[in-house]
Amino acid sequence: MAATGTRSTRAEALRTDLDDAAALMNSVHAQVLGRVIEALDWKVHRDLDGFASPLEWLRTGFGFHFKVAADIAVVAKCARKFAVLAEAAAAERARIDLVAVAVRRLERTKALRVYARVPYGEAVPSPWGGDVTCSTPEHLIAEYCAHATRAELIGYLDRIEAALDAGEELLDGLSEQSLQRVDLVELPNGMWSLEGLLDGQTGRLFAKLLETAVPPPRADETDEDGVLPPAANRRAEALHQMIAAYGAGPAAPTRHGHTATLNLTVDLATLRGEDTGRVPLMEGRPVSVAKARLLACEAGVVPIVFDYTTGEAVEVGAYRRLPG
Repeated sequence: MAATGTRSTRAEALRTDLDDAAALMNSVHAQVLGRVIEALDWKVHRDLDGFASPLEWLRTGFGFHFKVAADIAVVAKCARKFAVLAEAAAAERARIDLVAVAVRRLERTKALRVYARVPYGEAVPSPWGGDVTCSTPEHLIAEYCAHATRAELIGYLDRIEAALDAGEELLDGLSEQSLQRVDLVELPNGMWSLEGLLDGQTGRLFAKLLETAVPPPRADETDEDGVLPPAANRRAEALHQMIAAYGAGPAAPTRHGHTATLNLTVDLATLRGEDTGRVPLMEGRPVSVAKARLLACEAGVVPIVFDYTTGEAVEVGAYRRLPG
């Protein structure tokens, strides 16, 4: 009896120590996640440290274990897209490895990703109680990440996906307007990912505008194999033309007196191609001189006398339009 009692006491102490260690590890991982999200916002891994992906940045730059680095990286990269899940991980309410499982599954399965963002008609209570209610499926998934095992989380996601594949009316009672969404996320390579769901009327109008914004492809636009430019590339070009034309139009909306324009900062000597040691900045980020010249041809100009020795603007002129 004494030996059994001693072993039980020791087992309980070991469990307590392991629980404390697990909580400490999750707390550290949550702190790391917050820092990585901030680093991705500032493009530290790419622009300052020269890493193409946050995963390699964490592994090579700091020696994180591959699995830990991969989980933190995927949650951080999708933090804007799946804000509820990312916030649950960063606030230590859910384990990062389980949040990473959910994020990867949502990224991989389009129907599941759409469903996760659609608000419930009426908030549903968390299966774990505590007066917690979930306004969207993503909130409920976050509850699974906080309280369930990995197998239970995967099983729950499997059941939702199976129901969607079977055509069950999980979205029943929701109007097309409530399902509409447009996600615009900046990628680590500087490109932007655009994904969304539009109602019938908006979608048809948008498609018609894309067709109208650029002329039909000509025979001389084919590549060496005689293939015309992909339709997706032409739609991207059309979207640029629409945004640029609308942004410069008199009917464009303004905020603080300005339309949706990009700020280019470059001195005249650098723009001329002189070796000044400086680079043009667009929205605070480096761009090539060629890109700056192209933008300057269409831009409005605000001349500024700048003292590089003190870092101060000595004089700021009036806005002028000087088409090139």
